[in-house]
Amino acid sequence: MDSRKGHHSRKPNLVPCACGCGTLVDSVSSDRRPRRFIRGHQFRGNTYGQKSYNLESILEHTEPLRPICKCGCGEKLAIPDFLQQNGKGLKSIQSYWSRHPYKKGHGLWDIRTKHFCNQFNPLKPDILGCIYGTLLGDGFITYPNKHSRFPRLAWTHGEQQQLWMEYKASKLADLRPKICTTANSGYSDRSICCRTVCYPDLVTVFACVKGKAGQKTVSMAWLSQITLAGLAWWYLDDGLLSLSPQGSPQIQFHTEGYSEDENYLIAEWLTNLGYTAKVRSYTRVRTNKQYNYIALGADAARSFLADIRQFAIPAMEYKFGDGHSCDPRWG
Repeated sequence: MDSRKGHHSRKPNLVPCACGCGTLVDSVSSDRRPRRFIRGHQFRGNTYGQKSYNLESILEHTEPLRPICKCGCGEKLAIPDFLQQNGKGLKSIQSYWSRHPYKKGHGLWDIRTKHFCNQFNPLKPDILGCIYGTLLGDGFITYPNKHSRFPRLAWTHGEQQQLWMEYKASKLADLRPKICTTANSGYSDRSICCRTVCYPDLVTVFACVKGKAGQKTVSMAWLSQITLAGLAWWYLDDGLLSLSPQGSPQIQFHTEGYSEDENYLIAEWLTNLGYTAKVRSYTRVRTNKQYNYIALGADAARSFLADIRQFAIPAMEYKFGDGHSCDPRWG
């Protein structure tokens, strides 16, 4: 008699998987060993579905086991939020502590930050002046994520300004900028994007430009950092030149994203620099919302363009009227 016949004819005795998933499993394996789990389910978490997860109980047992920070500060290590969730028990917490024996901001974090800072040269004042200027326009400054030590810069321009973007990137070579091209559903087929590495000196810039508000907030402390080259970068990023039929120039800065008070502050700052500026506004019919912007009249525009032209490149000649701007009629 074939002994295998009885084995194949045996009716399975099905029991629920012990992990708690609800799937039925044969209580006896093919080699006649008892089974409690579907293959792989025995590794789900560390409670195996047999005990209800009790965070308070885990924290109570964990408290006396909290180790001291290895930097010597005397403070105990904390339990990260991501370990205070279902399935994470005492072993997971202790394993985390063994791999991260310092509190955030202590020990290795400071050492690594110092080592990271030593890899970069301090930014020169003229470069910082340009950065403050471009941030008044199309530039952005952000921390990529909550774990970033330092912020970085980023821009997005239309493809018409690709050479201008490449020029700015060459001037900011210490920030290791990278330029890429993306599709654009707006005014052109492509957008030119650029972003730098996270840089230590940008921490001060971020605090000045964004501060506690988390968004750009114009202040005199910010404006006072902008050099003449920074003014040029702001205009070439965000300025618009219009000529009358006779060639008389006027300049408009797209400052609609700033509040009315911020626009008046910028206008006052430009006027004090010798470029008489006005705050003007328009109302968008569809939303009935009013927008403010900065405008320079003919005399101020001529003086402004003459002063900043030295910081431009040939590809941006259209920002200066392409030679069609006329001199004033009366001297």
